[in-house]
This record gives sequence, structure tokens and C-alpha cells, in this order.
Amino acid sequence: SRLGAARQGAARPDGEPPRSPAVATVELLRGAVEKGARVWIGYLDQQGQASSRIVEPIRVEGGFLTGYDATRAAVHRFALHRITGVTELKPE
Repeated sequence: SRLGAARQGAARPDGEPPRSPAVATVELLRGAVEKGARVWIGYLDQQGQASSRIVEPIRVEGGFLTGYDATRAAVHRFALHRITGVTELKPE
């Protein structure tokens, strides 16, 4: 399908979204901002639905992660308290 082809660049890793403690999550995100690394996050939306996203973090401040959401092809703000975990993705 055409949509599938358009999303090829943001393929999610196999398995469950990562889980990491809150303090480790913030440290990993800050490190990713500094390195310009891409991360895979587990995220709960306002309804409590779990999802996972591939994000290129831009900044972490005021309780939010701002980053380019490669899964949705848009810049997005994620509430840090809704991020269930983070894994840094190796460059391709």
C-alpha cells in the first residue's frame, strides 16, 4: 500500500515498546538531544492507550519532550510523565 511505503523510514523495532524508570527516561532523552540520536519511546495518550513512536528529540524542558515524530512525520510535544520508556536506536 502507498501509506505503508511512505512510513518505511520510521519502521518500529519488533516487540514491545521499551520500559525505563522516569529518571533514566529523562537522562536518555537529554543524551539523545545532545547526540542528535533517534529514540524509540513507549507512550500513553490522554485516554491511556499505549503506543510507540520513533522520535528525534529536539529538547526536554518544562515536563515535555519536543521532537520530530518520524512515525507521524511531524514535530510533537510529549508529556514526560506519559513516556513509559526509551531506547536509543542505532544509526542505520
